[in-house]
Amino acid sequence: MKSGNLSGTDAEHPASGIVKIEGNTVLLENVNITEAPDARVVLAKDFDETTGIRLGKLHGFTGSQQYLIPEGTDSKNYNTVIICCDQFQVPIGKVEF
Repeated sequence: MKSGNLSGTDAEHPASGIVKIEGNTVLLENVNITEAPDARVVLAKDFDETTGIRLGKLHGFTGSQQYLIPEGTDSKNYNTVIICCDQFQVPIGKVEF
């Protein structure tokens, strides 16, 4: 299991909560994320969103939620989760394990 504290990417995009990877699932626990259109959850290596795996649309900006990692993906190869706004191509939250 990997776990880390979610943070915002800058003063305009605060974020908090806990992000965990347990088996084939990314868990967002008690998150509070700046609202943005078209927000997505991305499993990435070294904050590289362009080569990361898009896990899906953010279910909500507060609370807890989970996302399945695609079958055959080795989560050991990824050390970050990014919450990004696809519409404006801006990261709004991040965590490094």
